[in-house]
Amino acid sequence: MLVERYGSARLEELDFGDGPYAPFPKAEDREAWGSLSSEKRANWLRLADHYADYGWPVLKVSDYRAYWTSGDLSRLSLAYFERRSVLGILVIAECMAGEGTYMDQILNGIFAICEETTWVSPGHRSHWKEFDKQASIPSSTESGVELASAETARLLLWTRYLLGSKFDAISPRINERIVRETKERMLKPYLEHDDYWWQGFTPGERVNNWNPWCNGPVLAGFLLIEEDPDVRRAGIAKVMRSLDAFIATYAADGCCDEGPSYWSASGGGLYECLEMLSLASQGRFDIFGERIIKDIGAYMPKVHIHGDYYVAFADCDAKASPGAGGVYRYGLSAGEESLVRLGASLPPSGDPSTRIWFNLYGYARDLFVEKERLAQRATAPYMRDVWFRVTEVMTAREREGTEQGLYVAAKGGNNGEAHNHNDVGSFLVFADGYPLLVDLGTEEYKAQTFSARRYELWYLQSQYHNLPTVRGVLQHDGWPYKARNAEYSQQGGRSELRMDIAGAYPEEAGIATWARTVRLDRDGVPAVTVSDVFAMKDGAPAEMFHSLVTPCEPIIGGEGSGEILLTYAPGKQAVIRYDDGHLRARIEKIEYMESRLRRNWGDRMYRIVLEERQPVAAGERTIAITLERG
Repeated sequence: MLVERYGSARLEELDFGDGPYAPFPKAEDREAWGSLSSEKRANWLRLADHYADYGWPVLKVSDYRAYWTSGDLSRLSLAYFERRSVLGILVIAECMAGEGTYMDQILNGIFAICEETTWVSPGHRSHWKEFDKQASIPSSTESGVELASAETARLLLWTRYLLGSKFDAISPRINERIVRETKERMLKPYLEHDDYWWQGFTPGERVNNWNPWCNGPVLAGFLLIEEDPDVRRAGIAKVMRSLDAFIATYAADGCCDEGPSYWSASGGGLYECLEMLSLASQGRFDIFGERIIKDIGAYMPKVHIHGDYYVAFADCDAKASPGAGGVYRYGLSAGEESLVRLGASLPPSGDPSTRIWFNLYGYARDLFVEKERLAQRATAPYMRDVWFRVTEVMTAREREGTEQGLYVAAKGGNNGEAHNHNDVGSFLVFADGYPLLVDLGTEEYKAQTFSARRYELWYLQSQYHNLPTVRGVLQHDGWPYKARNAEYSQQGGRSELRMDIAGAYPEEAGIATWARTVRLDRDGVPAVTVSDVFAMKDGAPAEMFHSLVTPCEPIIGGEGSGEILLTYAPGKQAVIRYDDGHLRARIEKIEYMESRLRRNWGDRMYRIVLEERQPVAAGERTIAITLERG
């Protein structure tokens, strides 16, 4: 798409790097930086003052090796990412204050980062061919472009852009060091390599959010520091070719199968690249009218539930912070009103010191659209019905334009998706914007997460999703394990997704058919119903149970009631009704969660287990969720 329209023959016409490329004001523009709100200024200065005596923690070789010896990535990450967040905070604060208050600490941070042996995360070193998997010692001669190294380069590039003239007033060695390290560690290896898997140049290799995430800093490098016009054009052309590979493998319905918490790097990362190309060419580069570009952006309002809750499957967090300014700008560029409204409704980005990645470009761009964004006084669109026909995800809410009432989302798809969990046929239910039945998400990443033992992790397994387990057999991972005959329909007050999920289970489960229907009925007493019609092969009876995961403490009703009560907010209850004649309910506390799950859900979750009272060869089971509206 990009190369076809703006290939090498037209790059000279676009004048990349020849004109004034100023996506936001530099620090010396005191009028612009002084126009920002006093509240915003006070918040950033308060954060920066906290790091006035920051000691720039040592990155230990033993912590780097810990990933290879024990699978622990966190010991290195704490210091590695903290260094970068602190530098970013100090840079923004210096631009706000403009008095040199934070300059010494900024220089300390720049040189501490430039003197690191490697910018490459240990977990990412195995992503290029020449890597020796037995070498757990970082090498100063081993450079590669991956998420951590690219993000580091991005931070330094935009630091130089903002404060470069102030650096030169101190010593030209500061900018020279940034340029040298960024070229050697990112731009040079990028030009030399076509075999980074995320570039999309290897036949059969499927790319994901890494593609725009890494291409964004690379593109910034060619635009900001590459002085040779031939090298700059070659680099930009290669970035375009790589982004084309990303767009070509993106679902044609615009759905991010990695989920909303990855969209900021995936769809949002693509937008950042396209925005930079547009700004650097003074608007001559414009791809935002393409349907796929519009749909990639429109995904976010389509999966927004309420507040920071989004439709989350797989490794995705239940809560996402997509970046209000970026969402808003994407909506304006693509002419997507729902995206504009969502972006305008979101709160400003939270405390940057709590975030792993510090995107200096994003923070600076957001600062200068925030006043306009907030002036919209918009509310989120709260879309009523959505169907992603390629990825087979549906969402439906009781009433459009409000979070009040029932909300359901369900998925078909396959178990070979990016950041996959074995969850074909799973579903979510929310009430008045609060979670009732959910997808847990994932824990902090470690070596096992992306190893051959990935699916030994309990929270990736189908038995910890809202799914059946048959003969003790769980769903299997891989593209062949998928839903069949998925059909979506919306008529009047009913929205539903029907599919056969038998194919998501291996042969030993012995399932012939398992027709699941997830439905929202708005008429009468609104309800979400999940109906399963199943049959075993050869009519052989099987033991089975049905899992339901909830953050609400479930209370099982009296004997024979077939009811489970969930209190989802003070004074608000939902009722799950099930076939008590065939199913026996028990409750398990999930108390073995670690930090990432606890951030999303608190200290405890519950699994409702509906067990078949006796082995069964065929049958129909339905659960219904309604709200107590008294």
